[in-house]
Amino acid sequence: IAALRSQALRTLSGTGGMASLPLGPEHTTELIAPWADQLSIAAHNGPHTTVIAGDTNALNQLLTHCENNEIRARRIDVDYASHTHHIDTLKTH
Repeated sequence: IAALRSQALRTLSGTGGMASLPLGPEHTTELIAPWADQLSIAAHNGPHTTVIAGDTNALNQLLTHCENNEIRARRIDVDYASHTHHIDTLKTH
């Protein structure tokens, strides 16, 4: 199963990304609103930690915005957008 999962995820490689934000879900939703069609909340890891995922360009823009506004966002070391509509393409493989 692990090998098949790895093979399937290779098809998504380079199509997106993920980042962790030190914000609750409500504040995160407000923050990503300008990119709502490209970024979404992927997970809530605690009351003040939310993971977002989505398109690479939108994620890069958001991370730049966070840096400029002293929000300590951290890119997660993956090159696909897990927990989003990006994964739906695996259903056809």
